[in-house]
Amino acid sequence: MSSRFRTLALVVPALRVRTGFLGRGPRAERVMSAEEIAAHAAILATMPAAVAGWSEGNATLDPFEVRVLGDVVIDRLDRYGSGRWPSPESQEELLAPHAQPGAWDSVILVWPGDAGFGGAWGLTRGATAAAGGAGYSAITSGSWPTYGTAANPAHGFVHEWLHQVESAYRSLGVGLDELPDLHDVDGRGTSRRPSPDDGRTYVEWERATGSWRPWYRDYMTGTVGAAPGEREFVRGLTPDRWARRPDPDA
Repeated sequence: MSSRFRTLALVVPALRVRTGFLGRGPRAERVMSAEEIAAHAAILATMPAAVAGWSEGNATLDPFEVRVLGDVVIDRLDRYGSGRWPSPESQEELLAPHAQPGAWDSVILVWPGDAGFGGAWGLTRGATAAAGGAGYSAITSGSWPTYGTAANPAHGFVHEWLHQVESAYRSLGVGLDELPDLHDVDGRGTSRRPSPDDGRTYVEWERATGSWRPWYRDYMTGTVGAAPGEREFVRGLTPDRWARRPDPDA
């Protein structure tokens, strides 16, 4: 039986914030073009098939809904590390009409940011009251021109969603011995035999293709191989491990 994540994706096209220390600098504004909005709606719509396919049916995004909030402006960012992000707390008023308490397991917010703001692709938090009890990911929109030519372009969105999954299963007692950190990929390759990845490690595959799909596939099917110096062990989310999380409607 699949582990079901009720998932809401919000595309917020407009950003209007103060820059500088304590937000006292010049105002920065950016609005997504119609083409950019359409590209995000299209790539988000591929997420359910990517998750179901790469997890081999272990996980589903069901229901899955994309909402474009054309009448909303992000006007506050919080500092995380070297970047500034629309944290769930800073966007609680924006989220409230859409992420009612208990309605969703996962919320993804796409916003018109780039490396100049966030300093990275995405920011993810585990379940938070500010998102109605759902996990929360904020993803910058700056990479949208590459979606049409990238291999497995949904993989970055799946990555941020998997950080939410990782948080959910850590809270259920799934430790690093069973499920590696999502960034603990160096030196690892699949435990599947024969290897469907031509014997390449996950890093080698990504360098050749630009995609982390094999890593996410094995992470979601319990077929992650051992890193150098580790003993062989079943690593990743096997069906039994996925099943530790109750169905949200149970």
